Amino acid sequence: MPNAQRLPMPLNRIFPIAMIINYFAPCAMRLSIFAIGLFPTLLHMIRNPKHVVSLRQWRKSFLDAAQPSLFALSDKLLSGVKQDLLNHAYGVVLEVGAGRGHTLKYYDLTKVTKVWAIEPDEESILALKREIVRIGMEGTCETLQCGIEDVETLRHFGIIDETIDTVVCVQSLCSIPKPRETISNLYTLIKPAGGQLLLLEHIASKYVFTRIVQNLYTTLVWPYVTGGCELNRKTGKWCVDTVDRAGDEATWTRAEINTIAGGWWNVFPHINGRLIKS
Repeated sequence: MPNAQRLPMPLNRIFPIAMIINYFAPCAMRLSIFAIGLFPTLLHMIRNPKHVVSLRQWRKSFLDAAQPSLFALSDKLLSGVKQDLLNHAYGVVLEVGAGRGHTLKYYDLTKVTKVWAIEPDEESILALKREIVRIGMEGTCETLQCGIEDVETLRHFGIIDETIDTVVCVQSLCSIPKPRETISNLYTLIKPAGGQLLLLEHIASKYVFTRIVQNLYTTLVWPYVTGGCELNRKTGKWCVDTVDRAGDEATWTRAEINTIAGGWWNVFPHINGRLIKS
């Protein structure tokens, strides 16, 4: 896995103003959601007039319409990073927040025997199932429509403590409820002596001013237009410093966290990492 990677942004090397513009990237994404989702949302409201009075339905309709394009763009930008990271996946894999299945094509099926794709959103589950069929993973990948915090559902399917070889989190820990508790539960699910956590997440910036900008977006608007995503989570640190369900400190034989596009101007700094359980 490379030590550090940067997403291609050549303008930042030429015009300092381009760096400042990055502070408005969340606004641009919000406008994109509005532009892409406007017509489908209006059409949905015409067909379902009882939803007109529901702010939740307006938001859901916009997201359902816009997310496929935004997820596809994100996948294109991060494809190389995903390929390098997910090449490490092996055995029984638990993917948290599998979304529409953009990560599935990166798994090496000579090393992966089973993928449990966890996704709570109904629209995403339908797209996820189509992607499984499209790439021929019907015998390997099984979907579960639930949140990763739904321990009872996981237990029903045999996903219990120390049964998972590889936990995969790709741009999902930013929006799950109670992230530190969830990370602790994920650690407990991983097999000891070689089980691993693979993650690719955006995180809180290490630069004070950029972190203030992230906090403002997260407090005022960002989670409400992106399905609960928060820009200011210290996900990498939380994973390294987690505890198991009993409260005992996690022990990793290897905890490699790499920064991607982590400049002071970037409101969306990312990390990728591989943490191997003792």
